[in-house]
Amino acid sequence: MSALDDLRLGAVTALDAVTACLDALRRVDAETNAVAAFEDERAQADAARLDEAFAATGPVGPLHGLPITVKDWIDVEGFVCAGDGGRSPERRPEQDATVVARLRRAGAVVVAKTRPWGAGPRVTHPLDPARSVGGSSSGEAVVVATGASPLGIGSDSGGSIRLPAAWCGVYGLKPTAGLVPTTGHFPRVGALSDGRTQIGPLARTVDDLERVLGVIAGPDWRDGGVVPVPVRSSASVDLSGARIAVVGGAGIAQPEVTDAVERAAAVFEAAGATRVAWIDSWLDDGLDVTERYWDRTGLTGAEAAGQLWDWDRYRRRYLQAAEHVDLVLSPAAKEAAPVDREIGREDFLFTLPASLTGSPAVVVPWGRDDAEMPLSVQIVGRPWEDHRVLAAARILEGE
Repeated sequence: MSALDDLRLGAVTALDAVTACLDALRRVDAETNAVAAFEDERAQADAARLDEAFAATGPVGPLHGLPITVKDWIDVEGFVCAGDGGRSPERRPEQDATVVARLRRAGAVVVAKTRPWGAGPRVTHPLDPARSVGGSSSGEAVVVATGASPLGIGSDSGGSIRLPAAWCGVYGLKPTAGLVPTTGHFPRVGALSDGRTQIGPLARTVDDLERVLGVIAGPDWRDGGVVPVPVRSSASVDLSGARIAVVGGAGIAQPEVTDAVERAAAVFEAAGATRVAWIDSWLDDGLDVTERYWDRTGLTGAEAAGQLWDWDRYRRRYLQAAEHVDLVLSPAAKEAAPVDREIGREDFLFTLPASLTGSPAVVVPWGRDDAEMPLSVQIVGRPWEDHRVLAAARILEGE
């Protein structure tokens, strides 16, 4: 974040940075419908207070003055938060979600709320308005991809950060389940009601993902699913002896996508990693368990119990395999951003397993297809090894 360096050195004021960001977001929104709500006076007042504090004592926190955007499903005090499907268009929460409060304490300024898929006008792709952005953190992926927002905060249940990140060509991280509180997500989620949903960042560099993860992680004594596991640095990771399984997607994904995965695998092997086998039916079983979860309100008691049993068995089978495998490399999606259509369940085929197992997963932009649309790969790690996933992403970022 060179812009962050300028802010922390005082070369740019927080107010100037926020004002420029608001201008850029309005230009992008006019073309893409990516923004759900602006509150300029609130954002500029927050920036002015940071400038006053800077003049008195220096930068406020590691993100001093950084403009950020937040998905509409995550509470920001003073901003409208309509929630899933725009269910509550006049709702204005009186306090921040935990992640937002932590980002603000670190010096970030929320400048806008972004539009999720399916809420209001269609969010269009920044490179080709005829293409799909993916969902549900759609607006976040667009404003980050265009550079209008330096950092986005989204949420991901089965791929809602990762799919739009992949189709727009940005980095997206779903942290380990239980690392980042979901307090203040609307609709409310929790470890027992929906242990898949996690809040995480979208950004244009791995550095930005890692810096923000260190700010938002840790217990808040509200979310009962969060445990006090420290966030380790990716700099501590040596992947020269890593064991990497490759789920290439042959027969499922477009040839350009499978080629991208193989190119990424070759980079890891050149860095000293060893390619190893992975679980048969990993994708099909993940889709089956998830589809029954999505349809759970129509299940009988016995069917619901069977779904939970199969989910537990899926996690156990994964952990047994992961004991001997450090990372799983796969497509993030079966194709590059398609011509706009309804988002189907199979669009999340490659992202569902990490959600079911609570594993950290990062989407890494990785080339373009023949139509110059972004291609991406996904790296999945063992639970609580977010630092290892980010270290692997750095290897690809450096190519």
